[in-house]
Amino acid sequence: MKFFWIPAAVLSLLLGASLWNARFVAAETEIWRESVEAALAASEDDDWDAALRDVRAAKASWDARTPYLHIVTAHDELDRVDELLAETESFAIEREAAEFRASAAELTVQLDIVSKLQQLTLRNVL
Repeated sequence: MKFFWIPAAVLSLLLGASLWNARFVAAETEIWRESVEAALAASEDDDWDAALRDVRAAKASWDARTPYLHIVTAHDELDRVDELLAETESFAIEREAAEFRASAAELTVQLDIVSKLQQLTLRNVL
């Protein structure tokens, strides 16, 4: 019976770490989404300086977390977010409203994908 407790403790620890990771990534992606949504709102008001500032804030926060994210998630999804952040920043600098909105919308979808990949669901487990 004592051989049961060590594997059970290890599995419990791994489950706890997985749940914490899912919550952490969901909270961080929500912060990035809020920054992108604030940038979208600023661009609709033709406040491109604020839009650029919000996109750069999201990018700086993203860059600070990418070492951890590269450990726990798929690199392709992270690379796509990097590309979209750079693209969105470029459109904010150029003040290209239509392209900025499209890129920002795609960025929010991609951030949702990154978050959903870390959730403990049957689909992700299998």
